[in-house]
Amino acid sequence: MKTKAEQIAFLREHSSDTPSKWKEKAEWRRQNMSWISYSRKIAVKVALAMDEQGLTQRQLAERMNCSPQYISRLLKGEENLSLETICKLEDALNICILSNALA
Repeated sequence: MKTKAEQIAFLREHSSDTPSKWKEKAEWRRQNMSWISYSRKIAVKVALAMDEQGLTQRQLAERMNCSPQYISRLLKGEENLSLETICKLEDALNICILSNALA
């Protein structure tokens, strides 16, 4: 068993020089929870459609004329999607995302 001094030394040796931003990120999520909820639902719908169609993130990005990195962020469910992006997703995947909003 390590002594308290050894444990503290170990923690200092393995700590990051950059301060953690967990508190700021948690506060941001709390402040933006309403649209994040919708964004996550869209992300799930997109992921399911991609799976059904056997599409990779790269292939969807090519269909939408954007980067695979953007698709990756979108699929995390924390991307603030514009109406233009939602329309591009609908066209690229041949799905309807806004059907409930327009009914």
